[in-house]
Amino acid sequence: MNSQPPKSLGALLLEILRLSVRMMWQSNTNPARIVMERQQALVVLGLSSNATEQQIKRRYRVLAKRHHPDLGGDKQQMQRIAAAYRVLMKD
Repeated sequence: MNSQPPKSLGALLLEILRLSVRMMWQSNTNPARIVMERQQALVVLGLSSNATEQQIKRRYRVLAKRHHPDLGGDKQQMQRIAAAYRVLMKD
């Protein structure tokens, strides 16, 4: 048997609202999420918000040479750089 008392209508509505907002935020079509991911990727690569595709590629190559694990770099940093590059190039 369920030993918890039933939730009030207000609590249920708040839970539905909370779950709805979470689902909307995590959606790939959320424009705010797309903008935030792009801004974070630009910060990782050290680029300005108006960087061109050519500048993104050039900066990625420079950072990949510096941080690639096969060349003595940090594996986690290289993964962050690669993820940022993928985000910026899918636009």
